Amino acid sequence: MDALGIIRQIEADPGLRAQLRAVLLSEEVLRLPELVAENSRDIRDLKESLHSVEVRLVSVEQSQARMEQSQERLEQSQERLEQNQERLEQGQERLERSHESLRQEVGRLSGVVGGTVESDAASVVVTVLERRGYQMRGEPEPLEVNGEIDVFVDTYDSEGASVAALVEAKTRLRPADVRRFAGTLDVLLATAGITGAFIPYVYGLRVYDGVVDAAKELKLGVLCPDGERLPGAVRER
Repeated sequence: MDALGIIRQIEADPGLRAQLRAVLLSEEVLRLPELVAENSRDIRDLKESLHSVEVRLVSVEQSQARMEQSQERLEQSQERLEQNQERLEQGQERLERSHESLRQEVGRLSGVVGGTVESDAASVVVTVLERRGYQMRGEPEPLEVNGEIDVFVDTYDSEGASVAALVEAKTRLRPADVRRFAGTLDVLLATAGITGAFIPYVYGLRVYDGVVDAAKELKLGVLCPDGERLPGAVRER
């Protein structure tokens, strides 16, 4: 029987058609529309998931871009900080140089002022002693002993007796300076080898209150640019 005959036979026989349909249309084939629908839903869900991933990826890229921008700003800030630190170090170096220059200038000025005070004290004490009738054996000079004697001058009186004059010179003379000089006077005399008659003085460009009283109590004379504020007494050692 040819193919056309078979087809006609199937069409004429309902039972045969049912058997053939049962063979050809298996359960898997009959479920194909349902499977296609499920696959369509899975594909749609997959597309949605993929879109969500893409959105998150864009967000991540944006966050990374912001991080890179923040990193760039941080690097710029760090660069500015390093520049500021360098300028600060340069400023500190200039300040240190200025401080050293100022220290040297102050030291020089202190030496000038100190020398001027001692020179003034020497001039005043010579004038005072000459008015009192003393003659100078030599020029006034400082003595480097255990604690410097700012001005020392060797004199002799009208009878030819030697009298040494000693002066402690200060720019600002305070009672504490008087007491300090009086407390070291014996040591200074002993160290310098000064014996016999002497007149101890304190001198100040500016003499503070209480100096004269302290000097009177400690038997010291007081000198100022105008001369004797308190006459110095001759003492013996």
